[in-house]
Amino acid sequence: MNETDERTAQNGRGEAVAKVIRLPFADTTPEVSETPATEAPAPAPAARVDMTKPAPRAPAPAPVEGTVFTAKEWDLGEDPEGDAPWISPALRTPEGRTARRQYHQRQARRRARRWAARQWTPRGIVPTTVRGGVRIQRWVRGVEGQNADAAKRRAEMLAREAERAARRAQFALLHRDAKKKASDVAQQESSMALVQAAAAVSTARSKIFQRAAAAYGSMAGIDAAGFVFMDGLLGLGAGVLVNIAVLARVGREPDMSPEELEELERAEAGLPDRFEMGMTPRAFEAMLYEALVQEVKVAVHSLRVLPREWGFEVELVLKNQTPEKLSENLGLLEACLPGVRTNSALLQQSKQARNECVLRIPGDDPWKAVPELPYRAPKSISTHDLHQAQMGADMSGRVLALPGKRTSVSIIGKPRSGKSTVLRAYLDALTATRDRIIVGIDLGSYGAGFGPYAQCMAAVARTPAEARTVLEWALTIGMHRPKLFQRLGMVEGNWEASPEYPGITVVIDEFPALVTAARAETFPKGEDGEEKPMKLDELVRQIHLTSAKSDDVLVIASHSVTKEKIGDNTWLAEVPVQVMGACDRDDIVQIVGKGAMAEGWRPDRLLPAMGDDVNDASVVYPLAGAAYCEPIPYRACITSGEEADRRAEERAAAGLCQLDAGSQGFVSGIVLPNPGGGEPWEDGEAEEEPLPVLLRTIRTIFGDFGNPSGMTEDELFDQLHQFDPTSWDLDRFVPEGGEPMSKGAVLALVLDKVLAPRGQKWTKESYRPKGAPKTVKGYRLLDLKRLIGEADGS
Repeated sequence: MNETDERTAQNGRGEAVAKVIRLPFADTTPEVSETPATEAPAPAPAARVDMTKPAPRAPAPAPVEGTVFTAKEWDLGEDPEGDAPWISPALRTPEGRTARRQYHQRQARRRARRWAARQWTPRGIVPTTVRGGVRIQRWVRGVEGQNADAAKRRAEMLAREAERAARRAQFALLHRDAKKKASDVAQQESSMALVQAAAAVSTARSKIFQRAAAAYGSMAGIDAAGFVFMDGLLGLGAGVLVNIAVLARVGREPDMSPEELEELERAEAGLPDRFEMGMTPRAFEAMLYEALVQEVKVAVHSLRVLPREWGFEVELVLKNQTPEKLSENLGLLEACLPGVRTNSALLQQSKQARNECVLRIPGDDPWKAVPELPYRAPKSISTHDLHQAQMGADMSGRVLALPGKRTSVSIIGKPRSGKSTVLRAYLDALTATRDRIIVGIDLGSYGAGFGPYAQCMAAVARTPAEARTVLEWALTIGMHRPKLFQRLGMVEGNWEASPEYPGITVVIDEFPALVTAARAETFPKGEDGEEKPMKLDELVRQIHLTSAKSDDVLVIASHSVTKEKIGDNTWLAEVPVQVMGACDRDDIVQIVGKGAMAEGWRPDRLLPAMGDDVNDASVVYPLAGAAYCEPIPYRACITSGEEADRRAEERAAAGLCQLDAGSQGFVSGIVLPNPGGGEPWEDGEAEEEPLPVLLRTIRTIFGDFGNPSGMTEDELFDQLHQFDPTSWDLDRFVPEGGEPMSKGAVLALVLDKVLAPRGQKWTKESYRPKGAPKTVKGYRLLDLKRLIGEADGS
């Protein structure tokens, strides 16, 4: 016997054999004969014999008690509105039953409202019943009835034609025979048509009677049966209701064009025609999907609508597309979503994939999550914690807090875009620090942009001269502070602000006004080798380039960063922290770069305030490192004017930070103007520079000549020479070893010496004397009035 596999009970040739049970006392070593044995024939297949004992039977499980839930009860069903409760009704919890009951009640109310609204459409009961009756009547008449009507109308027409032909033949004077023959032909055709009409009417009458008996007879039979078998009028009413149901069934499909039918189906499906905050996410999803695919022509792979307190947030995945096309057509998308406020749709490029983006559709009040400007006690904030001091929030309430440690900030926005509101929110945090000195420059609004926080500033510059003092003070400190790093133990090479060694923040509001003042600056020609003073905007640029290590930084509010508004100061777009309010596309490209608008950087869609309408004033897109690198709009926190005054007075009473002794040594000869803001209307008149005698004399000369539009240089010099011959003698202006100067050269030299210290210049311009045929060059009266501050109309 060959070796047997005990697991399969088969030999090596795959033949079934009896399973061998080896006994423990049997010899396990088989005997081997030296002589080869003849091969035995293969045994016949034998039945398997199982000699093992059966396993003991397990006890029957105890019966399980409880309620059995069928699959139908577990099924939540369809949820077209998207507001079904998340608690499964199969759990049988009180909350789940309550939620499910309220959901069914809502569904019932919705079905009732839809049914009531449907009655005013072509699918209502009355229109459907009338339409069904018309269709049954049309079927009863059939083709035969139509043919009969057509034959009757043809016979009537031919009869009228035959009558007219007979009348023409009777009164004809010419071609009488031909007209009589035509009359006979017409009479014959009329007779044939009358016979055909009579035959058609006879045939149609029988057919119509048969169909009417089938249609109206059955309806009458139902009414009669109801009246007889269901107690009179009650049964008759039931029969009438059955007939109405039959008519409504026959007329259920309206006779409408495909476009009208599509509009009707949209209304019946509950698709909204207008965006509302109370609409369900599923309804808004259908409305948005239709607008994106059919109108904006964007290939949508998937979208997910998330309801928020401020509106709807949509996670959108495009199909083989970037959001650039959608960003360019946000206006068209708003037009396809009636009820969405103009320029309110927001797009944000996702970090995970180029074809993913987030679309935000805000409601009427998207900024209700923005809190009031939080209260901060005097000297309660450190420079190191400025990046945590809230000055604004987004629509979801996330905090906006800008850094201020060795970091400059640029705030860009059109007029009425809320720059001053953002600036004051930032100043509320800056003036509450215990280790910063705040100085301000405002040449455009004379310091009004700082509001009450001017009381907490070490200096407020309102004129170009004061601005120069403040800027030279800040630049001197910023350039010389590195000399103190090793002495003060600041081994890392940066100024570490503290109450003993405060940092400095120069706040500049209305930067274009400072640029304009810098253009008007003139300096007297110095001696050979003498360094020419820097203009105001050059001083600001040098502070930005050289003073960051000294924690001497800038906060600049400007209308734009383009060359048209700020000249050569386009370096403003390179400031580390950018805060963009409502601005132009050129500003976005200058600050964020090309392609940024396709990623969602769209401050150009923000609306500045108009009249009493706030619109998007003080709404900004911040760009500040990794914390604010996504195109998410924020709104500045505000507080009442009384509260801002109280905070400013409290901080001013607590005392301002004082400059450390080491830095004070660099600027010992400079006195900052208007500490604490001062009173601009009290000190301004007393410090006003007197008008030069030369300008007053020239003004008198123009007046004596009747205020001509201008005077040539020779005419003006001659009048001055008559007024003071000694001072205006040409021999006094002869250089050593040279020739005498001309009248025009002497006049230009004297005017430059007088006006240069005042930062003014009077150059010759073209003007047309009274009665002269052409223009000449000279000194105009208009320019003189501007120099002396006289009104143009005086």
